[in-house]
Amino acid sequence: MQGNGCGAEWMPRKVKAMLFDWFFEASCNKHDEGYSEGGNEARRKHCDKMFYAAMKRDSLKHRGAARFVRLAQAAVYYAAVRGFGWMHFNYRDVS
Repeated sequence: MQGNGCGAEWMPRKVKAMLFDWFFEASCNKHDEGYSEGGNEARRKHCDKMFYAAMKRDSLKHRGAARFVRLAQAAVYYAAVRGFGWMHFNYRDVS
């Protein structure tokens, strides 16, 4: 499974690029894979935490104001995923 990059599927590619750039794309795709694999709510929370950790690692590659901006983007994106990601998670029985 390949992810759709950052942002919702309905978002135009140019908008995604403007908002999220290429910088978090690998982290977003990995997160999409976790959502596709699915599971229970604990699994979704774990996927989201791993996603946030990956975005923070990516952000630390920058210095100064650019680092601050990327960390802020990561925090906002993480909050959006926690708030609305349930609609796209593949909930399934994991017993």
